[in-house]
Amino acid sequence: MIDFEWYRSFISIYKYRSVSEAARARILTQPAMSQHLAALEAEIGEGLFIRAPRKMIPTEKGKELYTRIVPLIESLEAASLQLKMSASSPDALPVVKIGSPVEYFTERALERIKDAGIRCYSQFGIASVLLEKIQNDEIDIAITTQRLQIPGVEYTVIEEEEFVLTVPPSFEMTPNEDIEDFLYNQRWISYGLELPIIRRFWRQHFKKRPEIQPHHVIPNLQTVLKAIQHHMGISLLPRYLIQEALQEKKVKIELEHLAVKNQIFLAYKLKHRDHPVIQKTIRSLKKETNH
Repeated sequence: MIDFEWYRSFISIYKYRSVSEAARARILTQPAMSQHLAALEAEIGEGLFIRAPRKMIPTEKGKELYTRIVPLIESLEAASLQLKMSASSPDALPVVKIGSPVEYFTERALERIKDAGIRCYSQFGIASVLLEKIQNDEIDIAITTQRLQIPGVEYTVIEEEEFVLTVPPSFEMTPNEDIEDFLYNQRWISYGLELPIIRRFWRQHFKKRPEIQPHHVIPNLQTVLKAIQHHMGISLLPRYLIQEALQEKKVKIELEHLAVKNQIFLAYKLKHRDHPVIQKTIRSLKKETNH
């Protein structure tokens, strides 16, 4: 009798073309994955892969099996999950644990998930911390600006945010002065000592590392915006974050043509690729809003 886990291991090997990579994705040992594959091939009576150096190449029988069983297994897992949720609490909405930078969650994610049909348990933190929480199953989805290579974790782009030079309303550029020299002499407010975004801005437009020391370090972009409004310095902030302040003329944008872009990713475990509730939440987080 064929074990359901054999099929899941076969699908993982098929996707990764590697027993070792498939084992990492499924959080199993390599010998266990090899045993699953050998047992399935013995049951079917035919080889499913050609073992090439550093690569598993599907045979025609392997391709046929993959095409036939993937829709069936995805449908079965989705049905099982829905039955489990309805049996545990028929009237309760499912819980999805989302990790995010606090600024992005407040200004962008909240509006997108309000009609997602979930209960959201949120956690805030920087990318490295959130991705570690994904690995440890402490959260289901991480909103992150970093795409680290982590076994068993998949990423999808949610949007591309644009950072613009944000300054107090009274700020004036000096005519005819070299832009880099002028900016070098300003009071910069940074998210961190390592100058995130400012470093990218400098490299992109001046082709070098910035040789500046931040005047203030404030690890919260909403508070950085407040500091600019209090004439404490200048910084690079995402356009979506400053819209209200712009309309109220509390800040303004300078050198708009020198904006820098930054991709935002959603990270989740590969095992959740077909999870109906998590995938529905991901689709909601990708929706455009009226900002």
